[in-house]
Amino acid sequence: MLLLIAIVLFALMLIGVPIAISLSLASICAIVLSAVPVPLTVVAQRFFTSVDSFALLAIPFFMLAGELMMTGSMAKRITNFAFACVGWSVGGLAQVSTLASMFFAGISGSGAADTAAIGKMMIPAMEKKGYDKAFAASTIATAGTIAVVIPPSIPMIVYGVTAGVSIGALFTAGIMPGILIGFSLMFLNYFISKKKGYDKEKSTFQFPEFRKTLKEGIWALLLPLIIIVGIRAGVFTPTESAAIAAAYALVVGMFVYKDLKLKHLPEIFQRAAVTTSMVIFIIAAANLFGWILTADQIPQKLADLIIRVTENPYMILLLINILLLIAGCFLNASAAITILTPLLLPLTNAVGIDPVFLGLVIVVNLSIGLITPPVGLDLFIVQGIANVEFGRLVRAIFPFILLLAVDLLIITYFPDLSMWLPYMLGD
Repeated sequence: MLLLIAIVLFALMLIGVPIAISLSLASICAIVLSAVPVPLTVVAQRFFTSVDSFALLAIPFFMLAGELMMTGSMAKRITNFAFACVGWSVGGLAQVSTLASMFFAGISGSGAADTAAIGKMMIPAMEKKGYDKAFAASTIATAGTIAVVIPPSIPMIVYGVTAGVSIGALFTAGIMPGILIGFSLMFLNYFISKKKGYDKEKSTFQFPEFRKTLKEGIWALLLPLIIIVGIRAGVFTPTESAAIAAAYALVVGMFVYKDLKLKHLPEIFQRAAVTTSMVIFIIAAANLFGWILTADQIPQKLADLIIRVTENPYMILLLINILLLIAGCFLNASAAITILTPLLLPLTNAVGIDPVFLGLVIVVNLSIGLITPPVGLDLFIVQGIANVEFGRLVRAIFPFILLLAVDLLIITYFPDLSMWLPYMLGD
């Protein structure tokens, strides 16, 4: 049965059927062909129960916050501040793109939103400065992966709901890995830019410009701090923080920066609603698919099989990484988390791996999937913005994928890098 639904799923994906519909049809196929009669009403029941969660309300609010920031000038002000910080260095515009993505990641929680917001501003600017289009697009796409690691992160919310672990602890655990990934990408940007001669004109750090852009962007830059400190201090829950983020972005855009108008709101709400619907549909379909796997005791069988091969946590983590990297090439992050978490938790619990740490490893793995073909969402976003051939883009992004794989190994095998902060805060 498992082989059959896997064949159906991948056949549907190969012919271009959207992932949520592919998962739904494969699940319905399994139900219809099941040896035990199961009424099809279970499909609607699983769809409803899988998204009937207070924690998942954070998703539409963070989506809305990102849309509000992109429509107003908040994203531009963040980029201007990043330019004042690192725009003077070798490969300055590439460095600005990465640093701006790190700042924006602390607000949107979505790799696609981050990539689109920064890409629309920075890719044309990089082209005018003489950067190769494929390199410019690769820089933006890779920087967009940071958005699902640095909190708030929508995939972390999905994992927290699926695994039943603290979303606040996941958010805290993502801070240091996100910084590691961001700084390592900036190092690679420096190396490539110096080799290819991008931004050759010499410049120096200008404190007056830094002070000016900090003053202009302080309201936008404060939002990530408000979210993290508020959650950790127990002032509000992660879900409430999402609502606060959306309200904050609305108030600042309309009454502080005054560039967000009432006429913009219908389109903003529509875009946020469409994006949220896509994510929620994927979660619901993946939950149904995962329920079928669980009913067939696939998680227990997988755990028993791997433990018979090895009980070494390091080897198990390596196998998990390989599985997740492959899954990330074909599955949306929310779908992969919803399907694979119930499979992996029994295995990692048996060898004493912290479920919060497992969640971090899963999210970092699947963030790489945003830039790996054939379904890397960030790749298609930047390809459309830069109008570059897909083959050229894949070749240009390959060094970035290798670097992210090295970062993944560091995060996986040096758990104290990410877990010291949650442990210090009592998680």
